Amino acid sequence: MATVITIQPSTASPASPYTQTHHSPDRRRPQTSTPNLSPSPISVNSTLPRLSRDGASCDACLRRKSRCAMNDMVNKCYSCDFHRQDCTFTLTAGDGPTKKRKLSESVREEPAKRPVQSVSTEEVARPGHCHAMIRPGFFNQTTQHIGLTTELEPALLDFLPLDEYDEFSVSSSRIRRCADDHTFMRVVNTVPVGDSQAVSLDAIESLVAPYGSTLIEKFFEHVHPSFPILMEDAFRQSYRERRQLSPLLLAAVYVLTLKFVDVGASSQTARRPDSARLESAALKLLLDSLPFPSISTIQAGLLLTQKSTLATSSLNGQLVTAGFELGLHQDCTNWRMKTWEKGLRKRLAWALYMQDKWSALVHGRPSHIFAFNWTVKDLVEQDFSDAFLSGTHAPHDEAAVGHGPLLFCHMVALTTILSDILDRFYTLQAAEDFHAAGNARTRIILEKAKPAQIRLKDWFSSLPAALKMESGSGELVETITDELARNGALHLAYFATEITLHRCIVRSLATDGSDSYLAHICRSAAKTRLISAMDFVNRLRPAHLRSFWPASARTSFSLIGSFGMLLRITAPTTEESEFYRLRLCEYRWTLSVSHKNAAFMGFALESLDNATALDKHVPAKPSIDELMASSKQATSRLPPMNAATYDEAMGDPDGIPGGTGPSSSVISGLASPATSISDDENESLMM
Repeated sequence: MATVITIQPSTASPASPYTQTHHSPDRRRPQTSTPNLSPSPISVNSTLPRLSRDGASCDACLRRKSRCAMNDMVNKCYSCDFHRQDCTFTLTAGDGPTKKRKLSESVREEPAKRPVQSVSTEEVARPGHCHAMIRPGFFNQTTQHIGLTTELEPALLDFLPLDEYDEFSVSSSRIRRCADDHTFMRVVNTVPVGDSQAVSLDAIESLVAPYGSTLIEKFFEHVHPSFPILMEDAFRQSYRERRQLSPLLLAAVYVLTLKFVDVGASSQTARRPDSARLESAALKLLLDSLPFPSISTIQAGLLLTQKSTLATSSLNGQLVTAGFELGLHQDCTNWRMKTWEKGLRKRLAWALYMQDKWSALVHGRPSHIFAFNWTVKDLVEQDFSDAFLSGTHAPHDEAAVGHGPLLFCHMVALTTILSDILDRFYTLQAAEDFHAAGNARTRIILEKAKPAQIRLKDWFSSLPAALKMESGSGELVETITDELARNGALHLAYFATEITLHRCIVRSLATDGSDSYLAHICRSAAKTRLISAMDFVNRLRPAHLRSFWPASARTSFSLIGSFGMLLRITAPTTEESEFYRLRLCEYRWTLSVSHKNAAFMGFALESLDNATALDKHVPAKPSIDELMASSKQATSRLPPMNAATYDEAMGDPDGIPGGTGPSSSVISGLASPATSISDDENESLMM
């Protein structure tokens, strides 16, 4: 994985890639044909607030046949304020388009202001479609990667006479050759976009007014630096000019950023954004666009799935399939496209990869992305050259810009390790192999765990200072900047990955009858990691908790509690079980305190409470005295732990992750909870 050091933002702004690529779904196919994930589905037009003024709508809303909601703060309706146009009332309801009234000269001038119908070919973006040419007035283009087994024979396509855009018209579509390695895209046009885009933008903007511009700033301040899947220059320009802007993408940005805006606190008259309707509208727009995806579909889907309440396993599968449709799983290094477009595709591809792998962990489902069908190259510095705002007005300094790509790249690298762990230990085939191994399963699992353990150690040791949670002395830094606060999600993901590896090991100990010494080593290592993870959560400050956390974070916090519960129910003695019970009580208290600054902690609290309620069904453990009386070997004869012994079982595990070593004694096999081990021995159990 290449390491990004610094980023030099490009001074030239690329064409906007946020063209709305889908017309109203009602004009394309019956609305009932699309599945809906929302518990209370609503149409996009119905998401407008119920604040219509008394009397007729304004002229612009009347022509669009949309509801007119007044914004008393600016003496305009929200639609006119959004489009920065005059809000006039010269027409009546009977003069609307349904009667085809002949408009006055002043009214006929208004459509000319709509950029959707006045953009030249050169001004239109080519958003990740191999430079697919978008004709004037046709913004709802979609592309489809042509696979090797479809009805279109790639060898036949090699002989097509291509035009200046490397395209050739076939029936109602165009074939685009992206590279010389038989890579083709089918570019499909449908019908021109009419007023549906404006209506959708009006609907989305009205749901958050008057906080729209504030939400945009908060997005690029809190979310974009660590999840740079947009092009900041292009998006800001599209938002300012109100053209070539996808309502779906705008809604996704708003949904993910609402938590960072203290709405209604400074004004009694400002209404609160309708978050429920906004989420429903965004989901509907996303589901309608998935059958014919564009780059903005992937961007919006990735943003929406960073909200834990929306990140379902089925939606993840649909999003990955949409990415395959656009060819994001392929190496675009030699494709005929601009550098900024290649960088955008690579960032989206790896963001999709991360979403798929963490979704597989969170939901316990198979991954949809496999190494043998994934050729995307590692991210390099150049791939982020277009991601952040350029020019003298850029609010990000060079250090902040450099931190975002570093965080993103290291998260990608960690996710590849997680993917390896899931493939080695959590597939159905792996489960069958371990079961067939009988009493040898633990040693087989330990042998398979060595490569992952080494990769985790190398990953952590390669973290630059900018991504660490602590100062050189091992303590958290005094001043938590926004950049440092975002590091919490990266370190939480590291602990979740380690726990995922050790859960499989601990489970095997309870079923294969391993000797007590091997069980003693494995459980001691697992316990040390559990305490380190709990200590990490305990040291998180409000600045960390209020930062941007991906959707997988709430489950990662839960996994720490689940791992503690696993160690408790598999403990060989009552004393050891009681130790874990006390630590879990402490962890629950930490979660309850953190919940005040991070609402998603409620999920970890609930899952821990549910596990505690089920714990009553676990049989009671014998005490140490009882176990000693029935055992031929006294616990005092257990040999001491050392690095060589653990290395025999699992490789060389030196180095304490994150400087957050255990804050209490370590239980070793049947030893008393009050027994501690030396610092050198403790370090030998850690990565």
